[in-house]
Amino acid sequence: MTEIERRTRPIVIAVIPTFRPDDGVLRGVESLRSQVEAVIIVDDGSPAGTAEILDSPPLAGIEIIRSSTNLGIAAALNTGIRRALERGADFVLTVDQDTQLPGHYVADCVTAFRIASPETQLGIVCTDRVNGQPSIPERYTPEGLGLVREAIQSGFLISAECLTECGLFDERLFIDCVDTEYCLRIARSGYRIAVGPGTDISHSLGEQAPLRPFGITRRLPDGRPETYEYHGPTRRYFIARNNVDLYLRYARIRPRWVISAVKRELSPTFTTIVSGPRRGRQLLATIVGAVHGLIRKRGPMSPGLRALLSGSRN
Repeated sequence: MTEIERRTRPIVIAVIPTFRPDDGVLRGVESLRSQVEAVIIVDDGSPAGTAEILDSPPLAGIEIIRSSTNLGIAAALNTGIRRALERGADFVLTVDQDTQLPGHYVADCVTAFRIASPETQLGIVCTDRVNGQPSIPERYTPEGLGLVREAIQSGFLISAECLTECGLFDERLFIDCVDTEYCLRIARSGYRIAVGPGTDISHSLGEQAPLRPFGITRRLPDGRPETYEYHGPTRRYFIARNNVDLYLRYARIRPRWVISAVKRELSPTFTTIVSGPRRGRQLLATIVGAVHGLIRKRGPMSPGLRALLSGSRN
């Protein structure tokens, strides 16, 4: 970026939270370097021997903040965002460690902010597509921007104004539903979320496991085993807990959202419990998570519960 460009373009700083990062973070940073003023990596307490990639030469010059303990993705994002705002960011771009952005991504998102009218009160621009799968805007602004109520956090371009007025991510959730909670919260302040026209990111959507309801393998027409997106018991706990937490928060003010969110979550929860792997622990994680959501237990999982739920696949 030339000095003239720095004076005419808004300052965009990218924040990448990491935990046990692999070389995917190198590809992600490479896709960002020319698009933003700076990249800040926040390692969320990766265990010893699992984050050496952050010391590799390709990351020379990148600001890296290391947490001594695992505080959750929301805390890692907030640490990076605070640093970005201290450095004068007009916009903060949040990117997961397994996400790669096309070379025009930031420019396209900034353009969306530029064409949005003040009445639109745009707070976030998110990706239009994830791995080629399109979003479905609920409606369009007079300027032609597609608006959505929720989006995945990776690829968020958030204005400093929105961050200042609405606050940062809810660290009590630790992981899962962090982006959903933020989307719902900024909407209460009148901010909207638009998709960046034509944007598409490459993003890992998690582990795929064979679909085996009650131990019976289901196959596709070509004979291959059918698969589903698998989350281990510890993640299933946070998914159940934080979803219930949000249902309670918004039951009165967004009842229609709560109903649609419950319907959306029933199928993957049922699939995970009946298909496994480790169906018993999946059921236990779901029940305990739901109960903890009802009693508003927040923050990291207790060591005892983690030991009970975890295993070879966590």
